[in-house]
Amino acid sequence: MLKKINKVIVATVLVASSLSAGALDDSKYKFNINSLVGFEGGYSAFDYERTTSGITDVRETINLNHGGIKIGAESDNYRLFLSARAFDGGDFDYARAYGVEVQYLLNFSKMANVYFGVNAGTVDMRFEDKTNSKTVKLSEPYIGGDVGVNIHLGKVADLELGARLMSLNATVSDGPVKYDFDNIASAYVSIIFKYQMD
Repeated sequence: MLKKINKVIVATVLVASSLSAGALDDSKYKFNINSLVGFEGGYSAFDYERTTSGITDVRETINLNHGGIKIGAESDNYRLFLSARAFDGGDFDYARAYGVEVQYLLNFSKMANVYFGVNAGTVDMRFEDKTNSKTVKLSEPYIGGDVGVNIHLGKVADLELGARLMSLNATVSDGPVKYDFDNIASAYVSIIFKYQMD
């Protein structure tokens, strides 16, 4: 997991550096580019169904806490994040998500702005089906969207309140047992630190 997070950090620094390099001081088309580092915590739920020999014997919503880090860059109206999140709860040995988020910022006030955007990435999880004595592994792509509000705490930090939907729609089969995973819905809060790269 640390190797994947390191790759996310390196990729984001490279993207942020190239964006900042394009904002030359003597250009009349100067952009206000900030680099971002965010820490996120929240509550997630996803739909899970187990079918044995064609008969659905489990259908439930699994609730998980999650935490994560996101690194990116923003201009006046756009924001890009590379992110890594870990989910905790239930019978999971692990559940993680790695992805990218692109967001549009609506600057309606000096105190706050609203954002909405799209996200995509990969969900990687493993859990124990104790009823059937099986270990289920899943590594599948997702796509979704997010919406929320940023409250400006000053020039160097924002408090972010948001909601995210990740559409997984994945199926894992093991003999007569089939496991279906649907949408992951999250409510979250983040503290985002902003800085300028020279």
